[in-house]
Amino acid sequence: MIKSLFVVLALIGLSAGSVYAQPKLEVVGGETYDWGKVKPPKEGHLEAEIKMKNVGDRAMKLTEVRPGCGCTKTDPDKFELAPGEVSTMKVKLNISPAQSGPVMKNITVSWADLEGNKALTAFRSNSTPVPTGADTVVRSGYIWLKADVQRELMFTPSIYFSFNDLKVGQESTSKLDVVNNSDKDVIFSDWTTEGGIVCNQATRVTLKPGQKLEIIAKLIPSVKGNYTGGVKVKTSNPDNAEVDLKAYGFVQESTSPVFQNPTTPKQ
Repeated sequence: MIKSLFVVLALIGLSAGSVYAQPKLEVVGGETYDWGKVKPPKEGHLEAEIKMKNVGDRAMKLTEVRPGCGCTKTDPDKFELAPGEVSTMKVKLNISPAQSGPVMKNITVSWADLEGNKALTAFRSNSTPVPTGADTVVRSGYIWLKADVQRELMFTPSIYFSFNDLKVGQESTSKLDVVNNSDKDVIFSDWTTEGGIVCNQATRVTLKPGQKLEIIAKLIPSVKGNYTGGVKVKTSNPDNAEVDLKAYGFVQESTSPVFQNPTTPKQ
């Protein structure tokens, strides 16, 4: 099944003449490629093959294929397409180590009438007049890449502790939750900490399917500057045998009077 790909986003033309015959680009299968619900890929990305077809009545040229942030592509195997011809390219949707839930990215594709594009290029390079009626319009649209990443252990709001207001000698707290999205019990054990963190979890915990566990990290820093630490825990989930929850922050000098330089007593 072939569905319409693009709404024209930009029209750039030099000819004032009416254009009736024109190239038209569509994606085989629709403009959205959806992987559906997937586990986090071990390779760090999802792959797909996209086919684009010229369903118009004029030869066309693909003038730009530009991936947005978070996705990559290989060059199409054809940039010039006669009516009915298909161009194929491979794309990748990058999935970060902590990413979960719906993900959507896009690739911008632009195309133009082949002869009109040649005429426009000649005009720009050496001022060759554009023939009357030449179609110099550049049309653009999006290919959408979608996926719903399902992690058996989902950490929110992130997979690390963020300490936003660290001060020397003052206690600060950071929290995160872990949800068991699998269909089996998950056992958490062997909790360890680094960087002076005190964690509310220290014993063996069994998390049933659908349950949530709150993990609280507390810290009283002793020196100013960049801080790193963390909490490590082993689990019975095969995809998360050991989880390393890093902790980050920046420690400032305390403004409390207790930490100010004392006044030298008078003799």
